[in-house]
Amino acid sequence: MKKFFFTLLLILSYLVAQAQWGKTPVEARWINYDNEYFYEYEMEQTAEGNTWFYMGGSYNANYVQLFDSIGVALLGDTDLMLLSDYKQQQSVPINQTLYVDRDGNAIVVVSDMRYNTDGTDTPAFTAYKISQTGEQLWGAEGVALNKDAHTYINGFLGFTQLSDGSYVFTWLHSDETEVIWNIDIQRVSSDGKLQWNVEDTRVGDPTGKTMYFWPYVVDAGNAQCILVYTKGSNYDLYARKLDFDGTPVWSEDTRIYKGGFPMIPLWTILDVEPSGDGGVIITWYDDRFFTDIESIYMTYVKSNGELGFSAGEEGQRLSYSGLRALSTSCKYDPASDTFIALWREASSGQGSYRIVAQSVSKDGELLWGENGLEIEPLEECEYAGLSLVEGHDGEMVAFYMKSNTYEYGNIDVRMQRIDTKNGKLVWNESKVLTNTLSPTHKTDLVATSMKYNNSGVFGWDDRGITSDPDYKRLYLQRVNYDGSVGNPDNTSVEGVKVADKSFYATSSVVYNEAVFVVNLPEASVATLSVYDINGAVVATPFSGELAAGKQYVEWCANVPAGVYIATLTTPQGIQNIKVIVK
Repeated sequence: MKKFFFTLLLILSYLVAQAQWGKTPVEARWINYDNEYFYEYEMEQTAEGNTWFYMGGSYNANYVQLFDSIGVALLGDTDLMLLSDYKQQQSVPINQTLYVDRDGNAIVVVSDMRYNTDGTDTPAFTAYKISQTGEQLWGAEGVALNKDAHTYINGFLGFTQLSDGSYVFTWLHSDETEVIWNIDIQRVSSDGKLQWNVEDTRVGDPTGKTMYFWPYVVDAGNAQCILVYTKGSNYDLYARKLDFDGTPVWSEDTRIYKGGFPMIPLWTILDVEPSGDGGVIITWYDDRFFTDIESIYMTYVKSNGELGFSAGEEGQRLSYSGLRALSTSCKYDPASDTFIALWREASSGQGSYRIVAQSVSKDGELLWGENGLEIEPLEECEYAGLSLVEGHDGEMVAFYMKSNTYEYGNIDVRMQRIDTKNGKLVWNESKVLTNTLSPTHKTDLVATSMKYNNSGVFGWDDRGITSDPDYKRLYLQRVNYDGSVGNPDNTSVEGVKVADKSFYATSSVVYNEAVFVVNLPEASVATLSVYDINGAVVATPFSGELAAGKQYVEWCANVPAGVYIATLTTPQGIQNIKVIVK
């Protein structure tokens, strides 16, 4: 039995007139219009199927928006709703800007100079909490995380929500010398009150002789969290568990990896994720034997601070092909109670690439054999932008870009579903999600989770469309769980037969959501209700006035699997259709 989520989406006529997701790859949604340059963007999906979007643009601007599943912007009048535009530093490296909490609210953090009063280059972090109705739950100016901390650089931000509803934020801290590096940590209550003194919770060396760097934080349950960080110039990996008051839980920090990393951005090497049981998993790649052949490694830190794999501080090696292993991503899979890793491999000259996945048990056993599961075979092309996201129960979804020529060009975005229980691919060939918008310069792939719904959103930037190679156009598009793109209709979902085109479901089989199409000859009042086989009303997705023409009503319901009847009542009569909830 699947859990469903019920929501009433606005399907009034003015929403229908607004922009929506297109129905083909060439109808993708162009977001940064009017020459609005962007330097980063993030997306996260809510359980109801809405997608939160953040974009850092030019002229210090920070934008947010909430799109429903058919692409209607729910906040403001345009795709870009300005959140803040205070003066910012020239360049601020940040791991994370957007987080969606358990209630579907967006937490957005920006770094700017709004609290600078002495004229120096000292930025501060400000956190906003925005509801799905657009309410600024922490006020229009947000909550200042460190305006009095005299931090001379802000960067490498990470944050998570704890089990009690509060949030923990962590970032890199430097004094005026920009040499002494420490890690600051702050907890904020659900109503926006600062809970900790960052000078008391700071992780660092008071003498300034040892550098603390690259903080990550995950929820550990019981209003506790685990901080993952590096220590020393060799970037040794450690983990520290913090209680609700900011004090360490373990007697000493756990050393994760006794080796180190080169002086390159660690966010390009590490992935840090919760383990599903109060611990944390970390994947990375390194060339510890100086063979010019990198390998993928994983470490599992239990809730009590012990290392779960027998490999200990060596980390469990995942790749054995003899190829260079790069760009790793990992997730906990609740269906198999294992850890899933995804990475790409390259020949020594990086002329050929392939993509591999592996399932790892909690004691470190490689469940898909030493060779793993091949997502894409080795060929003379390049893969980039790998992203592993949660799919339906028992599945993970891999998104990536493929350059279809030997030299980087003719690029498309691809999707493949992984059956995690059986270690197999769902499709014989990956699904191609883009085509000819710009076949040469696609980068910056971002994809949302597909855990709760039959669709998600992915985005990329195109640099080959305009004559200016430095100008990027940001495109977003809906992707459906069957690998099709754009809003579904009666022809885009396999197996749908529509006898009456004035009221139908885009799919007669429902997994996590149903999308009903209502096409009225004239404006009228309408009620759409869903009944179980006993005749009881289980949901009323819409009741009100609808304009003439085609409109969409979405239903995400918390109902058992079974057969249901959707009924549309208008002054013209009553229409019924059957849907099967899996």
